[in-house]
Parts: sequence; C-alpha cells; structure tokens
Amino acid sequence: MDIRSWQAAAGSWTPATRGKDAIDYLVLHGTTGGTAADWAAQAAARALGRSVHYYVDAQGVWQSVAAQQIAWHCGSRRAYHHPACRNANSIGVALCSQQRAGRYVFDRATVQHARALVQQLMAQYAIPAAHVLRHYDVTGKTCPIPFVEHTADWMAFRAALGAG
Repeated sequence: MDIRSWQAAAGSWTPATRGKDAIDYLVLHGTTGGTAADWAAQAAARALGRSVHYYVDAQGVWQSVAAQQIAWHCGSRRAYHHPACRNANSIGVALCSQQRAGRYVFDRATVQHARALVQQLMAQYAIPAAHVLRHYDVTGKTCPIPFVEHTADWMAFRAALGAG
C-alpha cells in the first residue's frame, strides 16, 4: 500500500518511542469533509491540539504522525467508555467522509483503503479484530458518524477485516 507522509506540527502529539508491543488498539475516526491530503496539510501547518496517525480517503492514505509517536485522538474530558484503550496504546485512523443528502457517508473507495490499511496495521502490530474500535466505543463521542449512525456498515467493516 502506498502511504504518503506529511508530519503533523509539534504540539499536537507526544514524542515517544513505542515499540510494537505497546500498540494494542486501532481507533477509527471520521472527518466531516475534505480530503486526506487536506487534513494532513492542515495538521502540518499548525498545532491543532489533536491528531491521528493516518487520514484515509478515496484516493489513498496520508500518514500524519509516526506510529511510534502518541497521537492525540481518543482522549476524553469525560469518563471513558472503554476500560483500556487510550492514546498511549493505540493508533488513530481517520476516514474522510462526505455529506450527501444531509448525512455524512464514506465513499466505497475510502472504506476499501481503510480496510486495507487496518488489515496491514493489524498484521504489523498483532492487533486482533476485537481491538479495532470506533472513537465512539472508547469515549461515547458520535465518531465516526457514518459508522455510528449506520451500525450495519460498521459491523460489515469489522467482519471484512478477517477476510483480508
């Protein structure tokens, strides 16, 4: 898989030297419009106070924070819903959504690229499918909107992870 890189600005992630054994979860997020390149460029331009490791859209994947670094993607000011998944032990992947007929949706190609990336990361870090979560599962935030509002799509995505 071809992954382009555009390093996020300092101040939006924590420098670290995490090894493979420190990464236990993959957390999926959603953007509200724009392309992966747009989001990576915005993250590189200035410290946003948040970050993900990867942005995915119909054209491909952009890496914004190196996997050994800690992206600020699933923290919570409220109580956590998940007992163990946190920024320090996870990789954040944001799928770029588009608005159609007043609803946010993922293009089919975006989902295909995300599935390929997630399967690659699962293999690289020995992450089981049960540890692939939505931001919603970690904090209760409605994110990624298409996978929270359409649970069947989320279940199909999760089911397909074992097929690759």
